[in-house]
Amino acid sequence: MKKVIVLCLTVFMVSCECGRQTDESPQAFSYQPDFKALGIDSSRLNRIDALLQEYVDKGIIPHALTFVAKNGQVVHNKAFGWRDVEKQIPLQKDDIFRMYSQTKAITTVALMSLFEQGKFQLDDPVSNYIPEMTDQVWVAGNDANNTQTRKATSPVLIRHVLSHTSGIVGHRRTPGTPPVEYETLEAYVKDLVKAPLAYDPGTGWNYHPSSDVWAYLVEYFSGKSLQEYVQEVVLQPLGIRDMAYYYTPDFAERFVTIYRENNGKIEPVEMWSGRFPFGEDKRYAAGGTGLNGTVEGYARFCQMIANGGIFNNQRILGRRTIEIMAKDQVPHPGHESDAFHFGIGFQIYPGEKLQWDVVGGSSPMVSPGALSWGGMANTDYIIDPKEGLIILLYTNRVPDTLVWEKFLNTVYQTLE
Repeated sequence: MKKVIVLCLTVFMVSCECGRQTDESPQAFSYQPDFKALGIDSSRLNRIDALLQEYVDKGIIPHALTFVAKNGQVVHNKAFGWRDVEKQIPLQKDDIFRMYSQTKAITTVALMSLFEQGKFQLDDPVSNYIPEMTDQVWVAGNDANNTQTRKATSPVLIRHVLSHTSGIVGHRRTPGTPPVEYETLEAYVKDLVKAPLAYDPGTGWNYHPSSDVWAYLVEYFSGKSLQEYVQEVVLQPLGIRDMAYYYTPDFAERFVTIYRENNGKIEPVEMWSGRFPFGEDKRYAAGGTGLNGTVEGYARFCQMIANGGIFNNQRILGRRTIEIMAKDQVPHPGHESDAFHFGIGFQIYPGEKLQWDVVGGSSPMVSPGALSWGGMANTDYIIDPKEGLIILLYTNRVPDTLVWEKFLNTVYQTLE
């Protein structure tokens, strides 16, 4: 998951074009781009190669995989470095990466498809569907034995959950208490929402815990498991293959080794996204992490958002729903231009003078209104409808390097 520190921005009004799907919206990727018609200076694409190869050669990152498409035409899709550095196995373009928080946008779309079916309203209280949802806000105390609370000024709404403004943080457990291993998402969520909130709903932004609440709501409204619903409603219609929470053992050789920095050098580390994907118990799936997949698969999802909800000639969401998702949901009391901007499922680029510590957050090249997010192990994407671009860069390396920001610069400088 990403950690966000808020920042200082210029005056910002979201004018996202993500919902403006037209008859010309690409329904498949073309791998034979017409650079001249696209307004791409192809002679400058080698700067992308030089940057990423330099980072690999210096041992800063083990590998890198790009996917850049303009108006559905793929202008850069290359693999650099090694799937496994120690065994010198080259990275392949169809290798499977651990995506961590890239899971969130996909499960968000799953829930929004149920919104379109009339199952709920965004401003419905969560307690209408999960009676265990607390109405208390934490005041003092460090664990379950001495917590002091007060009544929240308003209920937690589904809108709050989807935008990480709910205040849900989970239990402050007594020190020394072992973590609880939940067998199902339902059991986990019904325990999670009992704990006092960090603040009154809609008055702050805290990342991640509420993602499992919206994931359970997918199960509640659909009557299906999260895994089943995501596959049926999002992944299969888009033609996304090999993206899943769990796999049969024969997929293991396609998984990219994950690396971390230790004393200036990278080394392999066992760090799975959610539960072990080759385990026998495949029941548990989370809303915020756990999906794994290929870069081309996630690019299909990004293109669907850029197209206003349709790709592969399959409509996943309506145009107006995408427009709603691209509107800022974060409170900015008294400082509309001085805060982090996040919609439903995506961070929203506000434009100039943006400063924060999120990978992908600092490039001034990115158009205002573009959507983005990424995973903890540095799988990142930008959906930039103004330029007709989707931009993805995958590495499975922690912690962050500055390669993503520099990569964005080398992509945008190709535009004529």
